[in-house]
Amino acid sequence: MSGTVEHHEVIVIGAGIAGLKCCQDLNEKGVDFLDIEARKRFGGRIYTDRTGKSNYELGPSWAHDTLTNPLFDEIVNSKDDYGLYYDDQNPYYFGEKLEDSDYRKFKVNQVVKELKKYIELVYYQELGRKDVSVKQIALDYIYRQRKLLTPEQIEYAPQFLRHLELWHGISWEHMSSKFALVDNVGRNCCLRNGYDQVINRIVESLPAKSLVKGVAVSKIEHSPKKIEVATTDGHHYTCDFLVVTVPQSILQLDPKETGGIEWMPKLPQRITEPLSNMDFGKLGKFVFEFSEPFWKHHDTDRFIAIATPKPDETKNVMESLDRNQVPSFVESNQKELPKPWDFPVLILNLYKVNHVPSLLCFTQGALTEYIEKNPEKAWSYMKPIISRLAKSPKDVLEPENVVCSQWTVNPYSRGSYAACTPGNDPTDLVIQLTRGMGNIRFAGEHTILDGAGAVHGAWISGKREARYILIKTGRMEGEIDF
Repeated sequence: MSGTVEHHEVIVIGAGIAGLKCCQDLNEKGVDFLDIEARKRFGGRIYTDRTGKSNYELGPSWAHDTLTNPLFDEIVNSKDDYGLYYDDQNPYYFGEKLEDSDYRKFKVNQVVKELKKYIELVYYQELGRKDVSVKQIALDYIYRQRKLLTPEQIEYAPQFLRHLELWHGISWEHMSSKFALVDNVGRNCCLRNGYDQVINRIVESLPAKSLVKGVAVSKIEHSPKKIEVATTDGHHYTCDFLVVTVPQSILQLDPKETGGIEWMPKLPQRITEPLSNMDFGKLGKFVFEFSEPFWKHHDTDRFIAIATPKPDETKNVMESLDRNQVPSFVESNQKELPKPWDFPVLILNLYKVNHVPSLLCFTQGALTEYIEKNPEKAWSYMKPIISRLAKSPKDVLEPENVVCSQWTVNPYSRGSYAACTPGNDPTDLVIQLTRGMGNIRFAGEHTILDGAGAVHGAWISGKREARYILIKTGRMEGEIDF
């Protein structure tokens, strides 16, 4: 690198919750730092849209693991009003033709609970068992229990399990069953007044001169004696410590692509190998604002639209009744345009949560990509689904406004958060990124197991790396255990 070089004790790449928390803890101890953010705003993948009738979370919507979440504890004990709301009412399940009462009559949810327990037992009892997709293991379960299940349970229990797609952001055909189940420690809590309040409070506590936005890092040159950072606006910086908080998807990116970072020398194999063994989810969010809540007769805060089963999804299972052999299930690689009812959709009832006539729809992988690239088609896709929530078709209104997330088309996120496909293992990547590279450190939701993929996990990782630097520089006493 050449040209004028500016030196800081610590440079943090990324001003999401991990980077900002790291900066906050460093700043409290008088550390000279600079935070460089590629986006033209702070917050990273936390983004509260405030252009409509209410504030809408297009990034994280909830605080998870609220019994063991230190960030949530701070929020609860702060003087700010975050509008905390536990959206833990029983969700209303509905399909293209069936209602919630139909699924209850068929006892589908009871079967799904057993199916989840089956998945747990499979990997607990056989530690070396090959990881398969959620779809594969669901149909394995159906085959095993086929004589004990009704036709309706065989048809719909696997579709109910697909709600996991709306946690991980990838299709059940490509989702690891070994790492799919979600076990939250505590209830999930919405921040009705906006997650951006958390970001704003941290930013307000930091010196403005130490925060740079709208500039991306293009190159990192490093050796045991020197770390140098180049940005897309031609600036060069050196630092004693570097904390990299860019998303996992950016670490996996070719440096020639927009958002990519060139490492000189390249990242070591102990990091690139586990990086190549991880995937990235694509959870999308689409808000529809209406003049009136035509669904208000439903007194619940969540709706779950169940995908319509495809004729061949349980066909092999049923045909195997007389063959006495386990069928082989083939993953679908269809590239057709998505159709309504092809995928599950989670709908947050904002009339119940925020008292505004709006619905927030959550989508996964392929569907997220399609709608984010074609936002003008969001309503035409969701209309047949949302219309099922009305008392009659004549009650359905056209939305006054549509707000769409843009995570998959944003070059600095390229999706939502880390996700596992069959054979992936997040543990090694977390170990290697936590270990870091000497004075080059890593933070973010992909660098931690407790709170992985969640806001508080990223926040804790930023705190972890600040502590590392503070101990290394003698500003804090303590042992470094990683």
